[in-house]
Amino acid sequence: MNFRIRISCALLLAFGGIASAVMERGDYPWDTKLRSYYDTEMAEELGEVRWLLNLGPTGIRARIYPDKPTQLVVKYVFQDAKSPAKGLVAIDDVIVGANGRKFKSSHRFGRNLPGGGGWDGPMMELAAHLEDSQGKDGKLELIVWPGGAKSDETTVAVQLEPVGRFAPSFPFNCERSERMLEELCDFMVMDFEADNWKKENQFYGGPHGHAHQLLALMASGNPKYDRLIKDCMARYHGKTYDPAGGGFQMWTWGYDSIVMGEYYLLTRDRKLESAMKSLAEAMPEGCHNGDGIYTHRSQINLRRTGRKPYASIAAISGLQMVGMSLFREAGLYYDERLYQNIHQHYLNSTSPAAVNIAYAFGNADRLNDADIAHRHAIIKLHDPTKGLSGRGPGYVCPTGMDGIGGYEIVWPTKADPRWKPTDWIDKEADTNILTEHTGDGIRRVDRDNPRYKVAPEPAKPYETTRTGSHLAPVGMGAVAHLVGTQSPSWEYLGKHAANTCVLGPGNAFDGHAASNMHAFWSVLGAARSDQPEKLREYFDYMKTFLVLSETHNGGLILQPWGRDRPGCNSDVSYGPRTLTTATGAILLALGKKHLRITGAGSGVAAASGNGALPVRPARTLPARQAALLDQALLQALAELSHAGELEPAPLELSRARAKVRLARVESDGKLTFQATVGDKQASFDFADLNTEDRARLAQLVARHRPSDPEAQASAGMFMELTGDTRGADEYFEKAGPALREQLDALFE
Repeated sequence: MNFRIRISCALLLAFGGIASAVMERGDYPWDTKLRSYYDTEMAEELGEVRWLLNLGPTGIRARIYPDKPTQLVVKYVFQDAKSPAKGLVAIDDVIVGANGRKFKSSHRFGRNLPGGGGWDGPMMELAAHLEDSQGKDGKLELIVWPGGAKSDETTVAVQLEPVGRFAPSFPFNCERSERMLEELCDFMVMDFEADNWKKENQFYGGPHGHAHQLLALMASGNPKYDRLIKDCMARYHGKTYDPAGGGFQMWTWGYDSIVMGEYYLLTRDRKLESAMKSLAEAMPEGCHNGDGIYTHRSQINLRRTGRKPYASIAAISGLQMVGMSLFREAGLYYDERLYQNIHQHYLNSTSPAAVNIAYAFGNADRLNDADIAHRHAIIKLHDPTKGLSGRGPGYVCPTGMDGIGGYEIVWPTKADPRWKPTDWIDKEADTNILTEHTGDGIRRVDRDNPRYKVAPEPAKPYETTRTGSHLAPVGMGAVAHLVGTQSPSWEYLGKHAANTCVLGPGNAFDGHAASNMHAFWSVLGAARSDQPEKLREYFDYMKTFLVLSETHNGGLILQPWGRDRPGCNSDVSYGPRTLTTATGAILLALGKKHLRITGAGSGVAAASGNGALPVRPARTLPARQAALLDQALLQALAELSHAGELEPAPLELSRARAKVRLARVESDGKLTFQATVGDKQASFDFADLNTEDRARLAQLVARHRPSDPEAQASAGMFMELTGDTRGADEYFEKAGPALREQLDALFE
């Protein structure tokens, strides 16, 4: 069993063995239509773009049947010139393995299976084979039953682009991550500029589609996107925010606060300040009396229009809190009371095992007697001139219920199944909160019993043992509590939220309504974890999302993994390519630490790539040992060259302006490099390469010889000489304890 397959099996034991994935209900999700311009070729054959499993960059789409859980049944093969499987695989062929190995693990279906979500079974196994093939010569050998006929079993060689493997420290210090990040960002830019399925020069996909793509480009730190980002941010200059405005603007407010906050911290663009102040002043009025509980529409708008409010949505509160953390970090105004109220909602939703948020925040009723639990009611005053706010509908009456006279209860009534006793309205009139509504004498009454207790601040770190299934607000909470300098109790709560995310990589896409919103923010939350082993497992699992979701013609594609209810995932129409691509890009951009949400300006675990703290100082080698190390590396490279086994992976070289690949090693110690684009070559003496160059070459050897302890040790020693002790220790661990003891004696 090769090294990559062993890694995959380890992942299955760690996560996949208790995971579920696709939630089938009848023909859902397979008959769901995707609004995906870049997949419209499918509609010519199938009548519409179907939501199928994407099998990496092969050009194949498939599904799994519950009675055949170890098989991938081909449902479409792209026929364009870029499709590697064109003419090799056909609809109704059955893929039962790859690279000489049959799929062995079964996929499970369902919504509420033990352990949560994931893409277990043949998808996870295929991901390992895809990376293994692309890390070598690109040849993926699929084991196929043509038309489903087992007796005709054959092997089909699909030629993929050889792009190298992800580094053990993925997404940090990883050449393939760097390359893929730029490719995904280029795809988003191309789509932004195009007018093929939307208006040109705009990001599509609602507030989260616009913000996720823009934040991913910012997070890349690549200056070639600066002009586009600057032009987009100019649209915020002078923007104002009206709490009485219509539409689902609370989502826009949250995302705008984050986009403007991050860009302001990057550039100090003062033209944003008026818009940021307008938004900060509006935020408390978007919820009820600044309580931090939001729904789609502003509470002021709901009270003025008389619309029936939707359920409270924790993710909107989480977005506002992240934005306020960024405003706070920038030294700009934010509403401190609102900030603290949302923090309290996170505390109220927390148990010792996890931060428990499904859709709405939890409350602190569990800490209180039932006779003082939070309640609200709608009443109608006999005299509509009483109990006025002085500011119109939607605002709190400053005198409360004092002097309002007689009234009748409009809601709840005993006919409502949710009815609970309403005697508290009279008994607690002195402390109740009264809000003016649209309608003749209509008022809302909220119970505000002074004896009601809220969850206390934590006095020590939590021991997180569980994850959740709606991870967007949990990840937002992790980021909001850990951006900038916060109190120890906020640090404890933030890390608890981060660890809740890191324990459930297979749950990333499971949340309600917009699977990529949950994935995007759970990635950012998990990256803040202080559990290095779990964080490493998380990244290795999420790497398979990238491998499987990469398409043959650009960007990533939404996979039918999320276990939301049928018809509830808006990503299928808001941008199944662009939204998923933004999620992949933010994952890959973590290593850049360019934005506050990706770790800039903090000591988060993600800074070092594997989550271990603290960073030890680098050691040096005596000159004689360094010379022997160079000699061993050159010999190993020559052996690979003469055996024709050099990996065609792109490398950054100090002597080259663009990425190159090592073509061959000459007997006189010269190394010939070839441009990744075109045929241009250049040769350099090994002695002319700097330490960083040699470290990259040592990593190349280690990737070719994963079971060779000396190759791992050599890569670790070169990494240490560059100052990267995190990366060094990862390789030393692979070398084994006995060899590491010998290595320690070599350093000064």
